[in-house]
Amino acid sequence: MCDQHPVTNAAASAHWSLSRRTALKLALAAGVIGAPVIAGGRLLLESNGRPAPAATPFIAPPDEDGTPAAILIAYTDRANPAIWLELLRVEGLPNARALPLAAVTAEELRAAAVVVLLPGALDAGQVAQLRDYAEAGGGLVVITPDADLAAVCGLADAAGVTNAGYLCVAGGVPGADGIESGALQFHAPLRHYQLREADAVALVCSREALPTTTPAVTWRRLGRGGVVTWCYDLAQSVVFSRQGPPARANAEQDNLDGVRAVDMFPGFIDLERIHVPQADEQQRLLVNLINELSTAPLPRLWYFPANVDSALVLTGDSHNNPALAVDAVLRRVEAFGGTMSVYYTPPPTDTVRRAVRRVRTWLDAQPVVGDLVPPSDVVTPYHAEQWRARGHEFALHPYVEEGLEIGWARYWQQFTGLGYGAFDTTRTHRVLWHGWTDTARVQAEYAVHMNLDYYHVGPIFQRADGSWVFGYFTGSGLPMRFVDAEGRLIDNWQQTTHLVDEQVIEMPWGANFAGTSPEAAIEIANDVIGRAARGAYAALGVQCHFDPFAVPGPWTAGAARYLDGVLSSGRTYGLPILAATQWLAFTQARAGARIVTLPSDTAALFRWSVQVAAPDKALTLLIPVQYNAQHLTSLQANRKQIAFQTRKVGATLYAVAPLASPETVIEARYATV
Repeated sequence: MCDQHPVTNAAASAHWSLSRRTALKLALAAGVIGAPVIAGGRLLLESNGRPAPAATPFIAPPDEDGTPAAILIAYTDRANPAIWLELLRVEGLPNARALPLAAVTAEELRAAAVVVLLPGALDAGQVAQLRDYAEAGGGLVVITPDADLAAVCGLADAAGVTNAGYLCVAGGVPGADGIESGALQFHAPLRHYQLREADAVALVCSREALPTTTPAVTWRRLGRGGVVTWCYDLAQSVVFSRQGPPARANAEQDNLDGVRAVDMFPGFIDLERIHVPQADEQQRLLVNLINELSTAPLPRLWYFPANVDSALVLTGDSHNNPALAVDAVLRRVEAFGGTMSVYYTPPPTDTVRRAVRRVRTWLDAQPVVGDLVPPSDVVTPYHAEQWRARGHEFALHPYVEEGLEIGWARYWQQFTGLGYGAFDTTRTHRVLWHGWTDTARVQAEYAVHMNLDYYHVGPIFQRADGSWVFGYFTGSGLPMRFVDAEGRLIDNWQQTTHLVDEQVIEMPWGANFAGTSPEAAIEIANDVIGRAARGAYAALGVQCHFDPFAVPGPWTAGAARYLDGVLSSGRTYGLPILAATQWLAFTQARAGARIVTLPSDTAALFRWSVQVAAPDKALTLLIPVQYNAQHLTSLQANRKQIAFQTRKVGATLYAVAPLASPETVIEARYATV
């Protein structure tokens, strides 16, 4: 975040004439390389910056190729299936397709292991079709049913709506195992029903988890199948939990100068529940219940690379810091086996100054000519190239104080004009945020596909008694693409920055909102990291500024202790330490994977083709160990037997299968034990 600003004045943008010394440098460069045109016209042209990519900011709806999928999302004109498909992708279930309810045939229903019905009015024939499907053994998940379908769900309409509140999961009911037992916030209208033939899986409750009689999630056995009812729109609730309420966009709420994404959250997130990833827990409850209903075992993709328990996404903002200081921090990170994103703010210059700086950079690299030029410690394209070769990321940290589009255009020109190249993740200076999703959209237009501006900082995280809280203010530790007010998916992943140095240790500009020592700050980070590793699964975004290492002072030693402490904690729990660009590459590969059910000649054998575009990203497939009353007895990948290890997620025990090929055919054989 920090409040440093680059020097900006009229002279910086006015016409600048070459000094005699600078002209000689340009001439020398031209003479050395034997092509004056390169040092002149081409260099000036390149120093004006690359053209903006003008990438398409929205994700196009998937083409419907008719391939059957294990999960069928049926919708009416009232519902948006894209958000539900995204939610399932986050949970590692890409084996889903969406069809208008009017186009769903009896054959397509029979082919699905589970049907998820989104809100909307149904006619009598459609109600009968869905009832017959469940009674014949199908699994049906219904979202806020209308009165006609409520009876099929074992419910009756009741007066009232709870627009937002808390729910708590009941004990000893299907799907409850492995889910947080305390109060969980929801942020969508919950329609009231009365229980008839259904049982409550979750009930509306007080902040203190005292349950009411109003169901939030229900379960009913119907014939040979079952029906689960969600009394609120889970997908809408998850989006609002993660992004904040749209009505609060652009409003100052956190008592810090400037509007940030976090301004949408005061009073919206319960500080007593922030240590729980509440949206993620409700998504996992959905998966638990889908597994209970499914007519076939449902494999899913694990959240993190190589089957690790969680991950650290390590980043640091750098405000034109010297190259030696940046490199020293990166080498400290490398000592822990990690990589890091450098979000760099370049100095404000005009085209000619950028051209001179690039020539100077080139001269420094020459074995003879470099000795004639006084040394410089500025970050050069060569530094950026070397850091990237070592696995780190070097990306833009733009200023947008004068406007979102203006700021991006100006700093894109500066960054690319200095020869630093393109990048695909970012964090904005002071984490300023525009609109509900305007910032995410503009970044996507520049082909930036991961955003770390949802940032845990400021006084909103202080309780009334003066203590401070840490955890998941967006309700999530997992990345998900932004959704705009029209329900469109933006090609930009929200990655929260959960652990922020300036919240807990001294910075050159002051800060340290919590007033803690480096040792206490390490304990805070260790607690959050430990919770993630023990089941609050998360890619924990970490901010460790470079400035305290570049500006010597009493803060430098504390920043070093804190960085080492966070890295040590991650290593203790076996978590990878990843630059954001590496985490993005894994996230994109996971989201793009396909799971296709293959035919089998026996009811005891299940076969899937798992297709991944980037097998080097260490994706992992999880296969349920139990299916109904049957137990997994053997597992093969591409005809080779797997001596599988297991992982329990929510209520389900899974076998683990690494995906090391572009296509892996998984064969799972089950038998009654």
